[in-house]
Amino acid sequence: GGGPHTYMAEPSDIVLIAATGAESLTDEIGGILGIPPAAIDAEDADGETHLRLPCNVRLRDTYVVACLGGAGVNRFFVELSLIVSGLRRASAARITAVLPYYAYGRQARKHTSRVPISAADVASLLEEMGVDGVLTLDLHKEEIAGFFSPRCHFASASCQPAAARYLHTQRQLRRPVVVAPHASGVTLAKAFFDSLAELHASGDGGSRFASPRAGAAPTLAMLLPHKASGSERRHLELIGEVRGQDAIIVDDIIDSGKTIARCSEALLEAGAARVFAVATHGIFSEESLRIIAVSDVTTVVVTNSVPFSVPRDHPVRRKLVVLSAAPVLAHQVAKLARLPPPSLDQMAATFPMTGSFFDQRRSRQLGRSSSSGVVSPLRERAQALHLRAYQEEIGVGGAEGNISDEAEMGSEGSRDADRDADLHADLEACMVDLASCSGPPRSAHDLASLSSG
Repeated sequence: GGGPHTYMAEPSDIVLIAATGAESLTDEIGGILGIPPAAIDAEDADGETHLRLPCNVRLRDTYVVACLGGAGVNRFFVELSLIVSGLRRASAARITAVLPYYAYGRQARKHTSRVPISAADVASLLEEMGVDGVLTLDLHKEEIAGFFSPRCHFASASCQPAAARYLHTQRQLRRPVVVAPHASGVTLAKAFFDSLAELHASGDGGSRFASPRAGAAPTLAMLLPHKASGSERRHLELIGEVRGQDAIIVDDIIDSGKTIARCSEALLEAGAARVFAVATHGIFSEESLRIIAVSDVTTVVVTNSVPFSVPRDHPVRRKLVVLSAAPVLAHQVAKLARLPPPSLDQMAATFPMTGSFFDQRRSRQLGRSSSSGVVSPLRERAQALHLRAYQEEIGVGGAEGNISDEAEMGSEGSRDADRDADLHADLEACMVDLASCSGPPRSAHDLASLSSG
């Protein structure tokens, strides 16, 4: 006699597999969902990829996380095809490719003769592999969704709300203006603007780590390339007003870094007070890190959708903030898998952390949470303390989210012992709180037990 029953899956019904290069991000997703991830056993001894599935997948809903970006994109794509083939042969019920970055997404149309539409070809290859669904983040071109047939579920989520919340709560923006760096970026900039305007209107700081600063509502602006008569150089023409305001350049990809450098220079010449840059995917090819380091941009915010590394002594570390894409992806996986959806407000989407700056062990430990997928305030506090400890160890700023400068890095000496003692004391105190509600006390060094309870 009751209403229709909605089936909710259990985490044990789901298999979460990490392809090569995606181990850290997969650990974070699994920690949020309460699903222990499994890494592929892959070898490339003879130049060919030999792999074996890590567990039984017969009649189970399977999600493969693969980071198809950077220099190894073609090798990773071949590995993904072999993983999907192995899952099909092992009788997996459904296979979903979780691709934080959609490879070849910038080649979505024919801009000249005798060239492929590579984004469409990737979609065809994924379907021919046997993929039943694709989850991705912030497509370069929205028409890519139309390259998939109706039988293949396709979903693209956005990390812009998380980036907007980070800047709103951690950077104390003064009269922010959201800037599209080119005409094709207006849609993405508008999405960021809407998220920032909603936060401003609600007065929601969204974080206990910083207080929001009230001020003028955000506005929109756009930069357009313009070639002056008789000149070979292309200038950027500003549409909108930025004088005395904090300008936020919003794009989906940072590759060479030249767009960010040119735009920040133009905005400062137009009178902007500070310039921030936000992008979902940090490809960082060639000399991009050097270009960004010497540019006029104050802070660059990206996610860990594409693995990358930054040398410890590189000056760009003072400007770079990396947010985790795991909460957004975990939310999408939960919806598709019919798991109880985790609350985005309870997940630290605005915390500057990434697998790129942590070794695999630390990323696994930081990514774990309770089996229900809900992080309690005590566990969240403990994880934040551990995160702060590791951020200080590797030079990533805490509440400010910045990479620490040379002055701070050069005065470590006597402060290290006091800092470590304070952190250890905080962790021990937190462990006592946790023990009172989840069993006998554990060592503060046992982060895995701490996070999983």
